[in-house]
Amino acid sequence: MTATVPAATARAGLGASYWRLLSAASLSSLADGTLKVALPLLARSFTDAPLAIAGVGFAAMLPWLLLSLPAGAIVDRADRKTVLLAVNLVRAAVLTLSVVLAVVGFGSIALIYVVAFSAGVAETFYATAASAIVPQLVDRTQLDRANALQQIADQATNQFAGPALGGVLVGVGVGLALGGPAVVWTLAVVMLIALTGTFRARRGELTEAASLRSDIAIGLRFLARSVALRAVCVCVAITNFAGAAAAGVFVVYAVGPGSALGLSPSRFGLLIAASAVGSVLGSLLIRAATRALGLRILLAINAVTQAGQIVMPVLTHNLVAIGTAYALGGLGVALWNVGTVTMRQRIVPLHLLGRVISTHRLVAWGSLALGALTGGLVAQTAGLIPLFWGATAMTFAGALALLPLTTPRIDKEALDAAMTP
Repeated sequence: MTATVPAATARAGLGASYWRLLSAASLSSLADGTLKVALPLLARSFTDAPLAIAGVGFAAMLPWLLLSLPAGAIVDRADRKTVLLAVNLVRAAVLTLSVVLAVVGFGSIALIYVVAFSAGVAETFYATAASAIVPQLVDRTQLDRANALQQIADQATNQFAGPALGGVLVGVGVGLALGGPAVVWTLAVVMLIALTGTFRARRGELTEAASLRSDIAIGLRFLARSVALRAVCVCVAITNFAGAAAAGVFVVYAVGPGSALGLSPSRFGLLIAASAVGSVLGSLLIRAATRALGLRILLAINAVTQAGQIVMPVLTHNLVAIGTAYALGGLGVALWNVGTVTMRQRIVPLHLLGRVISTHRLVAWGSLALGALTGGLVAQTAGLIPLFWGATAMTFAGALALLPLTTPRIDKEALDAAMTP
């Protein structure tokens, strides 16, 4: 049985099921944001080598290169609620085991890599299922509102509360830094259990006998035929590569008495959290901004603000200026995320959505892993400052991929997709 959106729900609002999903997603984002800052800080306690610390980001994003395509095919075959439940249970179990190992004396940077990779594997499935399930919970006319609310919740938890909490927990001890996210992911499981119904997509062209390989190929072909989806995919791949290259070693530049900024772990967490302020604002403005400026301009704004976020710590060590750049970067990310996610959900038929999401993220998010590794190599050999300037230039270059993107083309692709059986 497939979950559908009743007409009364569409008229009344987003519905109780959506709010349960949003609550679970917020808790998951809080745990993920905590871990995102905690792991590089814990790695910093074992080594100062930029390449070794960048390895944490590489390990966390490598699963998008290895598993994103099969993850999308599985999400389109399975009950998406079941995928979300299983993933959060696995994440909580892995973190609990890592706490035990760290407490009994097996803490090392190798353990940090294992935790980062395991969390990345889980996120590959979770993020795909969480995005694909939204059109099953709300009416198409409510998608931009639903995605904006998810973006606000994600930024408030993943980018603000999570990083701040991660910095504080690392200062207390490794047990809390790793155990805290495990508890939060367990709470997210409780919220997901309250989500009633089954959430399988209509099989469409899928058959029980079809192989994962053929399912994956269908998703690849759909994205390859779409000019709008291709343009967004290329742009985000370039800007993500550049951003990850800089972010993967930023902790070396910012944290510790010998660093350029000399921040403590807690102040570092607060600095990273500044991006959430702008992101929440961007999510609130997305509807009005899209009508006034158009999607292509909003996506170009993201490239400019991301470049500013990368280069500002090179131009000045003033924390107010750097924090402002991070807030503007967050605003750009929100405009990007809400706009492109809504566009994709409207263009792609429901039974293909998981595979198209995962195909996009293979390129767009897989570039994060390659960027983190490249950033570590460049910082190790050429230094941090040349790396930051190079990443800034690459971010601007990524905006050129958006030139083919036009609203009429998006509208036509959405109409053609709506006629797809």
